[in-house]
This record gives sequence, structure tokens and C-alpha cells, in this order.
Amino acid sequence: MSKNISSCSRVSDGVNCPRCKEKEVVKNGRTKSKKQQYYCKICCYRFIKNYTYQAYNASINQNIIQLTKEGLGIRSTARILKISTTTLLKRIVSSYCDKY
Repeated sequence: MSKNISSCSRVSDGVNCPRCKEKEVVKNGRTKSKKQQYYCKICCYRFIKNYTYQAYNASINQNIIQLTKEGLGIRSTARILKISTTTLLKRIVSSYCDKY
């Protein structure tokens, strides 16, 4: 008599990992605000599908670079993008360090 051993994991509903773009994503609990969290088995990245705070959007770095090139200041850029000035400065420094 052979035993059929299978791993029991909850696969997500068609969600791809934003970092590695793989489909090996499982549900991983909920946040304090009751949003579903996901976990990628490939790259071990934990994420939420829709963030409330706009600084986590993937396109925000491009917007920061574009507004900085246009000559907007830190406070006005932060106000337009609806993120904090501290977060904006951290993103500018990290994108600058990534280039060099």
C-alpha cells in the first residue's frame, strides 16, 4: 500500500509576484486593515495586491525622477505624489545609489 503524500498549500487566485513575475504565490494572512497578504515561494517576497499608501506603487520612482527633472522641490513633489517628504528623500537617494 503506497501513501500519496501531497503538500497542502493555498495557491493564490492568479496573482503574480511583482518582483520575479512568477505564479508560485500563496496567501499569507491579512494586515491590520484586513487586506490579503501574499508570499512568493520563489523569491520569498511578501506583498499586498493593492497598497493604500501610494509610495509603494512601482511607478512612483519614475514620477519622482520626472518631477525632479522638471525642477519641482521636495515638498511640492511630495504633495503632488501624496507621499511624505522623508519617503521621497529616501527614494531619491536609493535611485541615485542604484545608478552609481
